[in-house]
Amino acid sequence: MSLADPLPGRDLAAFVTAVETGTVQGAADALQLTQSAATKRLQALERRVGRALLERGAHGLRPTASGCVLYPLAREALAVLERAEAALSSPDHAPLLLIHASRTIGVTLLPEWLASFRAAAPPCRVSATITNSEEVVHAVRDGAAEIGFIEGPAAMHGLRELVVAHDEIRVVVPSTHPWARRRAVALEALTGEPFLAREAGSGTRAVATAMLADAGVELHPALEVSSAEALKRAVLGGGFTLLSERVVASEIAAGTLAAIPVSGVDLRRSLRAVRRARPAPRGPARAFWRWLGRTLAPPAGQTDS
Repeated sequence: MSLADPLPGRDLAAFVTAVETGTVQGAADALQLTQSAATKRLQALERRVGRALLERGAHGLRPTASGCVLYPLAREALAVLERAEAALSSPDHAPLLLIHASRTIGVTLLPEWLASFRAAAPPCRVSATITNSEEVVHAVRDGAAEIGFIEGPAAMHGLRELVVAHDEIRVVVPSTHPWARRRAVALEALTGEPFLAREAGSGTRAVATAMLADAGVELHPALEVSSAEALKRAVLGGGFTLLSERVVASEIAAGTLAAIPVSGVDLRRSLRAVRRARPAPRGPARAFWRWLGRTLAPPAGQTDS
């Protein structure tokens, strides 16, 4: 016997339970086995140690001299195995899922997705970093994130993607701005107001400015900030910004900001999950990717493993 080939825990469990219940059937019932299966485990253990461990007495099974030596040690070994399983099942030792998400997705959608996933999946710990789409792609390519969420254009070489949601970018202004009362803002009007923007690398900025450039309007930021919250506060002082309607939902409800479509331009976009094509994800990342495909991706989306 050696550490490389110890006595099997399931056979030890059958032996300990047979000693404590006094019958093979009692051991089988306690371990949810058939009597035949319990007998095979006991016989396998006796063959392994090369001697009889149980004998039949007037009141059922009882341990032999060798069985009396083994019994307390077997109970101790099983207790250690139970503690090992419990330790690995605790939240501190649950496997880790590494996620990077763009700010729009990370703030408005990801918390609910993760809550639903964790309710249906084996226990895991989640580390989620909120940044811009450009940094998300870098993190996925470098292996710092197993799964990323982006809202802007990105080179997909070596990556797999799933469309997980859609939203629309709109012109956002204070509710006191003249545009706030319009059904839509004309393209040409955008160049006459200060444009307040997210930082370079923001998916929202990249998508919006690219679509507007295709329509013939080039926007140059008068101010750049690195968070949507800062941008919403800054625009209260004047000018306009371009944000997802999801991001300003609470301000619209409160009556402080207004979000208006741009006439003649479709600013709808797809929000995507991305991962490296190789190696395929494992553990919680694999489970989460599959959950995204089943739960959020449209029927035509990818559903790879």
